Amino acid sequence: MRPARYAPLPCCMYCLAAGMPRSEEHLIPQALGGRLTLRDAVCESCRRITGRYEQATLDREFLVPKTLLALKRRRARGKGPSRLPAVTLAGDDAPCTPTADDFPRTFSLAAFEPAGLLSGLDRSSAPPQADFVACRLNLGTPRRQTVAASTPLADPHAYATSIAKWAYALAVAQRGLDCCDTQPMRDLLLGRRHDVFAFVGAPSPRAGASREWLHDFALREHGSWLTVSLALFACAGMTPFEVVIGRLSAPAA
Repeated sequence: MRPARYAPLPCCMYCLAAGMPRSEEHLIPQALGGRLTLRDAVCESCRRITGRYEQATLDREFLVPKTLLALKRRRARGKGPSRLPAVTLAGDDAPCTPTADDFPRTFSLAAFEPAGLLSGLDRSSAPPQADFVACRLNLGTPRRQTVAASTPLADPHAYATSIAKWAYALAVAQRGLDCCDTQPMRDLLLGRRHDVFAFVGAPSPRAGASREWLHDFALREHGSWLTVSLALFACAGMTPFEVVIGRLSAPAA
């Protein structure tokens, strides 16, 4: 990712509580190659709440790219997964555990329709239609041209909420906790509301991202909303997400 350096926060970025021990927050998880962190950013209670759905998403929807990045580390520094996960390969009927040389380099990630707050559509009753985007990490050619088969999203809400968390962390790192009205987003991330697809979707019109970086992002003012365009696995061909962080303050009269 693009290198950056951020100052520590004065309080927890989720509950805004101060005066208690806080740990650093990864803006995008290390397991996905994220290198940016916020110091003194999250209290233990909020870390447990937000980490629960994030870890579930990393272990399901991001399983293949997470494993591929660990394989890259193993080849570079003698580190990596001690045991490869079972995956279903395209053309096979059942999961198998391929070797590192046969592990699929191609995987799919889900993308959604534009966020409800930007499209004016009610996204609270059911998840929008998901499109699966084929991605490929350039980590050498496997002995077999294996492709991980696309599977339905086990938990679309956890997947989208994890993306919202990473986008929110990037917005706070760039512009601080007073960047906009973050209360609705913080309520979402702490499980106080459940309309995640009001906040998370694709840019409209949908577009590709620069493939210079593994992950990239940009903050934008979309009408009265502050949004983050989050390009996860941009160099692998994934389309960006656009996440609504909150409503911008009205200019002073």
